[in-house]
Amino acid sequence: MNLTGRTIRHPRPPGIDTLHHRAGSALRAIPDPRHRAMVAEVLAAGLVDDLIVLTDSFDPPVDRTQGRTAVRVLTAEFEAFGVTVPAATIDHITRMRAVMVPITDDALALAVDRIWVFTTHTDDVCCHDRAEAAAVLRAGLTPDGQPSTPTARYVRHMFGEVARFCDPTFLAVWKSFFHNAITGVLMEAEFDPEVSDGIDSDFVRAFNGFSQFWFTSLQFADPCLRADTHRGFWSAALGSGVAFLNDINDVVSCYKEAVHGADFAVSRIHRRSVAERLPYLAAYRQTLDSGISAYRRVLDLATEEQRPHLDRYLTGFTHWQLHCARYRWREVYPALAPLDA
Repeated sequence: MNLTGRTIRHPRPPGIDTLHHRAGSALRAIPDPRHRAMVAEVLAAGLVDDLIVLTDSFDPPVDRTQGRTAVRVLTAEFEAFGVTVPAATIDHITRMRAVMVPITDDALALAVDRIWVFTTHTDDVCCHDRAEAAAVLRAGLTPDGQPSTPTARYVRHMFGEVARFCDPTFLAVWKSFFHNAITGVLMEAEFDPEVSDGIDSDFVRAFNGFSQFWFTSLQFADPCLRADTHRGFWSAALGSGVAFLNDINDVVSCYKEAVHGADFAVSRIHRRSVAERLPYLAAYRQTLDSGISAYRRVLDLATEEQRPHLDRYLTGFTHWQLHCARYRWREVYPALAPLDA
């Protein structure tokens, strides 16, 4: 992301077309006036502008033929399993994987795409359906019988398909990260919009974002990152990698969550603001600064050989969220190039 100082600076650099935003019309899509005012403060402070600038030059090569094949295969496979995964999710997440974790082996790329797409779908489903979350946990951690739902059956299938590409110990750890995240989804379901529940948002966030799971999937990108032969790096970097993914996801999700309404009320930044009696903008800025610090630490821990892969992953994550329709930022910044056109 070409960071040159310890803090992100504003005002915005001149001449960046993407920063010609239309906050007024976009803010009208936010139903709750309190949430609308909070997001307006973030936009006025230029913090999203700064993130756009940091990733503005990111434009890596992407294997689009490989991606189209994955979309076609997975669409048919989901239908055969009786699971309904939105076409937009399949398209968005296969592109996300190609941007962040390029893989030259087509069979391995498909196995990882399958995992990324269906994990995103499972997260979307389970965060609004406690019974489904419980079924996925039972099928994964007490696997004596057949899974009770199509979602749980497919989760077992996706791990079976990636197993031949994994060191068995890594696969066991990876599965544990996935199921830990489902546990976090169940904990998050107990959040109260008024933050009167006493639940530690930061503790739950370490579980429910699937961030341990997402970050360690980078081990498929290159032998210099293999988890079985570079365990020391992963043990050192995992905490900062998780912090980066959680923090950047939280700051970039604020607009789409505000449009949703209920998601904004239970978001970590909003809960921190209420619990600590901080202005929302201060809590937002703290989270953003934490994410940038985590980015720097991950790259500091990497070897020269590892660093380009990690930088592409971390920068690509931020860039994808800003440009992908899933996060709705083009409603605010119309000139943002659509990543998923």
